[in-house]
Amino acid sequence: MDFDKKAAREFVERWRGRGYEKGETQQFWLQLLRVIGYRHIDDVLFEHHLPSGGFVDVWIREADVLVEQKSIQIDMDKGEHRQGKIKTALEQALDYVEELPRPEQPRYIVTCNFGVFRVYDRDNYAKSALAEHAFEFTLEELAEHPEYLAFIVDPANSRLEKEKRASIQAGELIGRLYDKMRSGYLDPDSEASMHSLNVLCVRLVFCLYCEDAGLFPKDAFYRYLRAIPSDNIRLALKRLFRALDTPVKDRDPYDTSVRDFPYVNGGLFREEAEVPNFTVETKDFLLREVSASVDWSQISPTIFGGIFESTLNPQTRRSGGMHYSSPENIHKVIDSLFLNELKDEFAQICDEVDQTPRKRKNRLARFHQKLCHLTFFDPACGSGNFLTETYICLRKLEDAVLNELRGGQTELGFSSDEENSERVSLSQFYGIEINDFAVTVAETALWISRLKANGETSMFYDLGGDDFPLHERANIVHANALRIDWNDVLPAENCSFIMGNPPFIGQYLKSKEQVEDTKRVWGDLYDGYLDYVTCWYKKASDYFEDVPGGRFAFVSTNSIAQGQPVPALFKPLFDAGWRIRFAHQTFPWASEATDKAAVHCVIIGFDKQEARPALLFSYPYFGGTPVGTEVTNINGYLLNGPRVFVRKRMKPLSQELAPVRFGSKPTDGGHLIVERDEYEAVVADPIAAKYLRSFRMGKELVQGLDRWCLWMAVEDFNPADIQESPVLNERITAVRERRLASKKEPTRRSAYTPHLFQENHQPKVPYVAIPAVVSANRHYYTAARLGAQTIAGNKLYTVADPDGFVFSIVSSSAFITWQKAVGGRLKSDLNFSNTVVWNNLPLPPVDAELRQQIIEAGKGVLAARALYPDRSLAEHYKPDNMDPALLAAHDALDVLVDRAFGATEPCANNDERLTLLFHHYLIMEST
Repeated sequence: MDFDKKAAREFVERWRGRGYEKGETQQFWLQLLRVIGYRHIDDVLFEHHLPSGGFVDVWIREADVLVEQKSIQIDMDKGEHRQGKIKTALEQALDYVEELPRPEQPRYIVTCNFGVFRVYDRDNYAKSALAEHAFEFTLEELAEHPEYLAFIVDPANSRLEKEKRASIQAGELIGRLYDKMRSGYLDPDSEASMHSLNVLCVRLVFCLYCEDAGLFPKDAFYRYLRAIPSDNIRLALKRLFRALDTPVKDRDPYDTSVRDFPYVNGGLFREEAEVPNFTVETKDFLLREVSASVDWSQISPTIFGGIFESTLNPQTRRSGGMHYSSPENIHKVIDSLFLNELKDEFAQICDEVDQTPRKRKNRLARFHQKLCHLTFFDPACGSGNFLTETYICLRKLEDAVLNELRGGQTELGFSSDEENSERVSLSQFYGIEINDFAVTVAETALWISRLKANGETSMFYDLGGDDFPLHERANIVHANALRIDWNDVLPAENCSFIMGNPPFIGQYLKSKEQVEDTKRVWGDLYDGYLDYVTCWYKKASDYFEDVPGGRFAFVSTNSIAQGQPVPALFKPLFDAGWRIRFAHQTFPWASEATDKAAVHCVIIGFDKQEARPALLFSYPYFGGTPVGTEVTNINGYLLNGPRVFVRKRMKPLSQELAPVRFGSKPTDGGHLIVERDEYEAVVADPIAAKYLRSFRMGKELVQGLDRWCLWMAVEDFNPADIQESPVLNERITAVRERRLASKKEPTRRSAYTPHLFQENHQPKVPYVAIPAVVSANRHYYTAARLGAQTIAGNKLYTVADPDGFVFSIVSSSAFITWQKAVGGRLKSDLNFSNTVVWNNLPLPPVDAELRQQIIEAGKGVLAARALYPDRSLAEHYKPDNMDPALLAAHDALDVLVDRAFGATEPCANNDERLTLLFHHYLIMEST
């Protein structure tokens, strides 16, 4: 973690020998937080009012830090009169900490008098030991050691990380509890038992949360179960759930065991779900491990679905295409879709100087009313992650608006007008989900979000009323989103935004029902290459057809913006008047679940031709921090460029390029292939040795590995050699048997020529070998020019190259730029295609002189490689470690190839090259 020592020295110089608590605390800490690089300045609270009448001087909530500030002349070891007692700065701070709700109590306390800082860590030391273990330093020392405050900016100490750790721990425990309770069912594999177990897990988590968040009486759930024998836990839980769903006045007045629990309502406890028998071990695990060892008030409602991912079978998740969402990734969707715009609108109202107080208040009131009327729709809501995070953010924004309406002063109550005013409500949130358990989880996560938000708001204002019973609820529908009319859930004209993370299921993994769904949604526009997730784009487009201001954004597998699916998906959307408002290029989608799903994603947001520039997020390195750039247009390949659709083509668009074919396919069970450990034995057979050839697949070509094959497709092949050679006889017999056993007719037919590769595409002249898949991190495609005696396998593409011109083109920056733009990907790796990439490469006619110059430049690349003959292509083309001579050779080649594509001067970067490529493609394709 790097700190700006120059800024730290300037800060110390500015504040040396001064500091008044009442007038300068805010300025001091805001400047200091900027010096150390704290990013959440807007969330820092000053003079936070507590019910006792005290004030927290500085509360850095996101960093889990509370500051008790004193003026420079104050001795922090000497007490001051506070509420009739003499208390030190630390004692005052501890009083404030204990007044805060338990989930809000910070880990760190800092006492400061502008000249001295003392840091106390409540997680590592008991209250009585804090003073003796304080970390103390002076303002002067801070000049050279700003890292002393690193704990404030360390992501591991943030509230978000705290919630993540609690959620992950809770998820692991719930998974183990799930297994223990499952064994208590008479028929644990039945659909009814599995449903009941899922419902039971949700109910237990809700009770655990309410207990630790202070919504139930202290330790009420724990104490209720502790005294009950394990064989009676089943009935006790059923009695408790029934009570939580029954108004207090309607309960059995003689049942005192559940008297202290509130009436929850909401439907969570209404269903008569079966509860299994509990063993002593299961009861003990629930109380000691699950209840007592976790602070359930710290769990993140947004990660609520991830908690329960550990209870779902991974195979079920795969077939359903579910991928759970972290808060960071959710914000990549909602920030650009609406949240940043709402925050900017609020800031503009607050920051405008030239307005009367009345006008300002009216504008704030209208903005608040706007927040209360927005609606949010996730038509594949899963466990509700997007809805819960949006609700939490909207509540925080609402709190900020209400604070401004009150002139920045926290109050103990509302005025009569404010009491009757609208509030952001769960009823503004809509969802569709096919999994009934996920529906229950989503509804519960939203309730917990509301309860948690109420707790945070109550630290500033008295909301009035009680948390229970639950009255408002979100509108989550249990249905197949592709088979119902979304207008039946929420009429399109009443919908503000659609968002979500629908299931991604590729061409070959869709079930029969999912294929039918895809055909039903796309109708006459159906294309077999379309991923299942594209159905949500089409449904959203149709849903918003007559709504001018509609916006939607989805997380999707990156394959929808690559290769053949691009025209099938994006042309209908563009033709319907949509434009890409923002997009994130490929990045890894991280899950908060314990068994994290590894997926490579994009995010695409649409609107109807709004005037604002489009925003394109790229990733300097895979998995890094996205960099947003305003651009004029984002096309279907998620690039800044014209709307172009590169379709499958059966022969090259350019007359300069020869056709590309697959390499030869052995279909031999490995018997015609000779591995390194088999080479000596084959060479020792003089007859077999005649037919031994170097053999290359993609891996061997790129990593420089040795491999051979027995190649008998030669003019001087003698059939009698097979019988006279023990090696050939054994291997070819094995090939024949393998092919005859195949279910495929062409393979069985090829058993009549077992000495030959099933498919022979070997060039007769020198050729370029193009690997089917290469790393996306390389600056140049790792291709090689090989002689006709080296046999190319079917993981390579081949193209005849008698003079070296093709090698030069494939080795250029222009080619890999085209591949990255329009080609497909395998995860994040580049996936070459002859029909989409090569046959559409828009190379104009090249005159003889320039062609020869390009050939010679390609020879320069080969000569630079030859300087280090022991290096593989993978070693030559390490992105950050290319040899200067090889780089120079490629630079020289690029100048000439760029000219061939129409550049009048060398291209400065690949963006310029792509502009040229798209320009020539549109011209050549149209003619």
